[in-house]
Amino acid sequence: MQDSLDFSIIEHGSHAYEQACLLRDGMLRKPLGLSLFDEDLDAESSFIHVVGRDDNGTVHAYLQFKPVDGKVIKMQQVVVAAHLQGQGIGRALVHFSEEHVRSLGYTEVTLHAREVVMSFYEALGYRQEGDVFMEVSLPHFKHRKVL
Repeated sequence: MQDSLDFSIIEHGSHAYEQACLLRDGMLRKPLGLSLFDEDLDAESSFIHVVGRDDNGTVHAYLQFKPVDGKVIKMQQVVVAAHLQGQGIGRALVHFSEEHVRSLGYTEVTLHAREVVMSFYEALGYRQEGDVFMEVSLPHFKHRKVL
């Protein structure tokens, strides 16, 4: 399946961004009794947005990067539609995204991984730093990778 998704950089506020917000809300916030749309999404206008779309242009995968400084960038909101998980799409999305931010001059990626997906990121070369902390009501761990 991963070969049939096209990964690309999209603009904040675009139709693809709106689709990605619906995907994020349904997969990452609603199960916690939260709504993505209660957050200030205008703050994401300076972020880098990456999607995976099928041949019809439907967004099935997403992640965003928030610049920390000129060399470090934070990956967040990584999501793959439930019916496509376990097919290598998340791994392909992260690899595509890392190559993009490397081409922009970033040398390090940080992220806050939910405890249940730590092994996914560790298999991609991310290393845990520090102790567990709570974020959006779930245990998370900070991870870092040098590109």
